[in-house]
Amino acid sequence: MPDATDLNRSGEAGGPGDPKARPPTVQVRAPKGTRDAYPEDVLRRRYITQSWRDTAIRHGFEEIEGPTFEHADLYAVKSGEGILGELFQAYSGKDPGEVASVQASGRAPYALRPEFTPSLARMYVAKYGKKADTPVTRWFTAGPYFRAERPQRGRLREFLQWNCDVIGTPEGEAFELTYDTEIFDVTVSMLSAAGLDPESVRLKCNSRRALGDHMLRLGIGPDRHEGALGLIDASSKLSREQFAARARELALPDAFIAQYGSSEGNLVIRLRDTAESVIGRYPSLAGERGKLDEALERSQSRVGVPGTIENRVHVFGLDEWYEFDSRVVRGLAYYTGTVFELIADGERAVAGGGRYDKLIELFGGAPTPACGFGMGDVVLGLLLEDKGLMPEGPALMEAVSRAPASVRPEAFVVTPDESRDDDVIRAVARLRRGVESERSEEEGAKAWDWGARYEPATGGVRPFHARRSDKATRNVGKLFKDALAQHARTFVVLEPDGSATIQDLDRKRKFEKLDVGEGMVRLPAMVASVLDGREPG
Repeated sequence: MPDATDLNRSGEAGGPGDPKARPPTVQVRAPKGTRDAYPEDVLRRRYITQSWRDTAIRHGFEEIEGPTFEHADLYAVKSGEGILGELFQAYSGKDPGEVASVQASGRAPYALRPEFTPSLARMYVAKYGKKADTPVTRWFTAGPYFRAERPQRGRLREFLQWNCDVIGTPEGEAFELTYDTEIFDVTVSMLSAAGLDPESVRLKCNSRRALGDHMLRLGIGPDRHEGALGLIDASSKLSREQFAARARELALPDAFIAQYGSSEGNLVIRLRDTAESVIGRYPSLAGERGKLDEALERSQSRVGVPGTIENRVHVFGLDEWYEFDSRVVRGLAYYTGTVFELIADGERAVAGGGRYDKLIELFGGAPTPACGFGMGDVVLGLLLEDKGLMPEGPALMEAVSRAPASVRPEAFVVTPDESRDDDVIRAVARLRRGVESERSEEEGAKAWDWGARYEPATGGVRPFHARRSDKATRNVGKLFKDALAQHARTFVVLEPDGSATIQDLDRKRKFEKLDVGEGMVRLPAMVASVLDGREPG
């Protein structure tokens, strides 16, 4: 039965024979934790979901869809039977067998989806089975999700969520970190395109693998890791005294309490930090200037060391967004490596995710490395409104009327030279972000005003759908076939001598020995010219 707060009955008194009597009216309110969306609200949602789709497509992700409800067992496999009490369970009232089963057990056969990762794993296994030689797969989806929890600011029972996942990544930590950082780049690119910057949102990262090793060094055995990580995850909601009390209940050592039980014990390091900026956040470190300088030097020197997360972040151009935070653990137990959250001041996490290398296997597939993230519309929408970054009126209408990103790849970038692999990553990232015009920089164009933001007449270049090959080969002929198989419009080769070759695959034209400039600053404009049927200037 509906809650009394959801129904309001009214009507005039009078018997059945009273000609003036009216039937009682019933006012039904929307269920708690849901939202009614009127025309302007729908446009705002479309602005967000269109930004999600455009960003994912430009990063080479392909869209999939799954059912809005699944077998309840799907979630129990991943998270245990206890998760079922946190879900909206469902059954058919027309099926006597299902009704009888629910009455007897209190458990329904289905549940409205609270997240997408279990569905993703199920769908991947259904498509590829136990094959071990599957291609790198980039999938995204955006749609409604449901969680049976207490509604509060930034958290509702029904919401929209964007998910992007890379599945079947090559094994080896160096490869893993490249794909992990690619996932970072997708989230940051979307937020940056919406007008947010590193002052508004921070990319906070950690490693579950490294955390496990650290727990062992603190004398915390594997049997206590789950409890310790859960306590770290909850630490921001606990006082120092509450944290210490819970830690002692779990028999965790004093060194653990000292590190994670206070804000000063949790040192956050950013790649662009100086000793002064760190002391500004942690005044108690003012007397430790020498040790702090050494710590910063060690951290920042890792930028130049291939195979480190700091190096990958630098290559993708995310230095200003990134910071290491030892308290980011993500509550879900299936994470196996990198974990991250994008945190906005005064809000919950805008997005979060990480690496989950064992989940596909758990659902019956072959051992398959994977990483991904989810981003909800509720916190993001509040953040954009608070920052004045949600267009209104005609500007909103124009923004949602903009042509969507090209599903067909517009540029496919490769190199035969191993020493230029990072240049391929930089080139693809530059093409996906576009080049803001001089007019935009001078006049401060709004994030949604793409006409001014990427105006060609003043040096602007719109963002492109750009891809790189996941194949290990250096053979340009094989890489060319990969570009053709993915239906790319242009094929860009970064040559060993520092020049570039661009082929127009539709018009069968090739342009060689192109000077793309330092940092490939000229490449976006050159690709734009070739796509328009002109010679690259």
